[in-house]
Parts: sequence; C-alpha cells; structure tokens
Amino acid sequence: MGLNLCRKNMYKKLALAITTLSLLFVFSCGNKTEVNKNLVYVSIEPQKYIVDRIVDTLLRVEVLLPQGANHETFEPTAKQLRALSSSSLYLSIGLLDFERSLLDKLKSQNTATEFVNLSEGLNLLEGACSHGHNHSHSHGIDPHVWLSAVEMAKMTRTIQQNLSEKYPQYDSVFTANSSTLLIEIDSLHRFMQKRFEATSTQKFIIFHPAFAYLARDYGIEQLALEEEGKSPSISHMKNVLAQAKSEGIKTIFIQKEFDTAIATVAATDFGGKVVVINPLEYSWLDNMYTMSEMLGKALNGE
Repeated sequence: MGLNLCRKNMYKKLALAITTLSLLFVFSCGNKTEVNKNLVYVSIEPQKYIVDRIVDTLLRVEVLLPQGANHETFEPTAKQLRALSSSSLYLSIGLLDFERSLLDKLKSQNTATEFVNLSEGLNLLEGACSHGHNHSHSHGIDPHVWLSAVEMAKMTRTIQQNLSEKYPQYDSVFTANSSTLLIEIDSLHRFMQKRFEATSTQKFIIFHPAFAYLARDYGIEQLALEEEGKSPSISHMKNVLAQAKSEGIKTIFIQKEFDTAIATVAATDFGGKVVVINPLEYSWLDNMYTMSEMLGKALNGE
C-alpha cells in the first residue's frame, strides 16, 4: 500500500512537471504568437452564451473548458493554452480551480491577451468545501456564480463594458444586445422568485453543492450529498436522508459529469428518484428555466 502511495505521488509530481514544461514551451515563443484581434476566450459554456448574445457574429468566441469536462479536475492542454495566447481578450469567471492555478502564470507570460476577472464586484459566498480530486478551493469562495440570475446580470454588464472598451466600433451593437439580454435575465429572475415563493419545503438534495447562489437568492436550501468534495460518510448520508424523509423530499439532483451510483443508492433508501442536470449547458437562459422548473417540482415533493 505504501509503495502504491509513493507511485501515485511520483505520478502527480511527473504530471505537474510536464504541465510546467508545456507552459514554458507554449510561452517561450510568445513574441511569435500572432494575435487574432477578433478572438475572445471564456472559461465555460454559459459564459459563451452570454458573450455570443452580446457580440452576435461580430467576434469569434471560444471556450476553454470542453463539453462534459469537470471544471474542478480540468487541466488545459498546451494546445489550448497556445490558442488562448492568440486571443485579444479572456473573460474569466476568476474563481474556478483551473483559472486560479494558471491565470497568474498566463498573465506573467502573455502580454498580448487582456484578462478580465468577472467575479470582481459580485456578492460572493464562501465555499462549502475543500474539493477532492487533487484540487482545493483554498480561496474559500464558491465558484458557481453563473447559476445566479442576479450575479449573471452583473456579469453581463461587466462583459458588455469590457467588450465596448476593447471594440469601441461595435459599442452601439453591444449595448443594444446586452440591454435586451438583461431584460430577459430580469424576467428569469422574476419567474424564479414566483416559482420558489410557495413550495411545500425549502430544502432540496443535490450531489455536488452547486446551487448555493441560487438558493441564497430565493430563500431555499441545498442539502449536499458530497462531503468536502468527497463521497459522503455513512453518518453524513444518514443525516441527509433523514432530512429528506422528514421534509418529504423525493428527488436527488446530480450534475452530468458525476457518477450517479451513490445518488441512486441514496434515492432508493427513501423511495426517491435521481434527476440529472447540467449546470454547464451552453443555452444558459433556457437551462436556468428548465432547472428552476425541476427544482420547483422537487420542492413540492413531486
């Protein structure tokens, strides 16, 4: 067992060394990188949706985190970093593990790309855990800000302002498009207020605690099966399931990128069901309506 642990540590150190060498290789030719002035990078798909809505077809928008990847375990490849270094603007959430581990290094090595941290000025929450997977939210901030209509409206304004500053020739288009989008986000917010104001319970179960901001905005409470980013202990599982039974909860939500095995066992215990959601879906607005409807039904014991 000790030998296996040593091997694991050795592999981790080797992986870190390879990543570092890849970064050095990527940026050793930094001056030769040709910047695409119309290329904008974002971290996750929901951001791309917002930026796409604002820029229409005037700019090209690319995403760093691939579809289906877990933002807590994701490590950008050298190819992705090289592509990022050719962009004129990187709009980051600023709180994700892969952003925090690489952003300072990227900034110090790459002077061509302008970096914007969209979390600045938001009403942030402390993280619920220190995640496993060899990653840790040492900063103590919950990164799932895009799952709040309130915070996403703030980010939309920041995105528009930065885009207009970077591309002043398109300011009128960006301003008009963001104004339309903000009206739609406000309609979503009012829909969610109404959906969650009169439910049979204020608690719902989710495998990974991604809905802290949404729960805060509408006075509901998430009960996470995950315990400090790891599989739940027996005592924690019993506590959550006891609350589920007392509250009449019949649904466990789990994100698309997680294994459903534990959630399925837990749901069987109280005769409930598992519902898979995808908080990283590109179509952010439609997805928020869909997830809100699912949450509303779960809060009514359906």
